[in-house]
Amino acid sequence: MSAAWVMLVGIALAWGTSFAAMEVALEGAGPLAIMAARLVIGALCVSLAALVMRVGRPMLSAWWQYLGVAAIGNCIPFFLIPWGQQAVSSSVAGAIMGTMPLVTAALATAVGIERLARRQWGGLAVGFVGLLVLAQSQTQFSGALTGAVAIFGAVVCYALSTLFARIGPDHNPVRAASATLTLAGLMGCVAFGVSDEPRPTLAAGTALTLVYLGVLPTGLAVVLYFKVVKLRGPVFLSQVNYMIPVIALVIGWWVMRDPVVVALPVGIALVLAGLGLAGRKPPASSPR
Repeated sequence: MSAAWVMLVGIALAWGTSFAAMEVALEGAGPLAIMAARLVIGALCVSLAALVMRVGRPMLSAWWQYLGVAAIGNCIPFFLIPWGQQAVSSSVAGAIMGTMPLVTAALATAVGIERLARRQWGGLAVGFVGLLVLAQSQTQFSGALTGAVAIFGAVVCYALSTLFARIGPDHNPVRAASATLTLAGLMGCVAFGVSDEPRPTLAAGTALTLVYLGVLPTGLAVVLYFKVVKLRGPVFLSQVNYMIPVIALVIGWWVMRDPVVVALPVGIALVLAGLGLAGRKPPASSPR
C-alpha cells in the first residue's frame, strides 16, 4: 500500500471515529466546550507543523479569508455537530457529514463556479433521499429531526468555507490552516467564556476524548489532508467521503452500541450511491 493510501485511510479513520468521540465527550462537556477545546488543541498541532515546515507568517492581506473560514468552516460547524449529536446517533452524524461533496457541488453550481450534468443532479437527488431516510431512522431519539438539521447545517458551513477559501489570497494550505485554526481557537474560547454553558467535568474519559478530538480529527488529519492533496490530488482525496459513513456506522454499532435499524444502512447506501453518481463526470465526446 502506497504512502498516499495509508494517509487516506488515516484521514478516514480520524474523521470517521470523531463522531463516536463526540458522543463520549458530551457525557462530561457541552457543545461549546467541545468546540473550543478541539480548536485550541488542533491549532497547536497545525501551528507546530507549520513551524516545522517553515511555511512563513500569515499574510496580512488574507485576514478576511482567515476570519471567514475560522467562523464558517470551524467555529459554527464544530458547535453544530456535537449539539446535533445530542439528538442523533454517531452513525447518522457520520453519514450526514459524508454528503459534503454533494452540497459543495450544489453550492458551486448555484454561484456559477461549476455546471452539473444530469447524472450529477440525479446523484444530488439520491443523496437527499438518503438524508431523509437517515433522519427517519432516528425515531428512538427525541428531537432527532432538529439534530439532523443541525448537522446538515454544519455540512453547509463546511461547503461554504471551501468555496470561500478558493477566492482567498493565501494558497499555502498549511499556513492558511494554522492561521485559521488559531483564530478559530480564540473565537471559540471567547464564545465559551461568555456563555452560560456549564463548565466541563473533565473526568478522565472526557479529557482524553477532547485531546483525541483536537489532535487527530482536527490537527493531524488536516496536515495529512494537505499532504495527500499534494501527492495525489483532490480527486484521489475525494474517496475519503465513501469511507467516513461506513467507519462511523461500524464504530457506532461496535463501540457505542448504537441501534442499527434497517433504515440506517439503507440511508447510508443511498448517500454513497448519490456520491458515486455526483462524482462521475460525463463521458467526453469523441472527436469529429
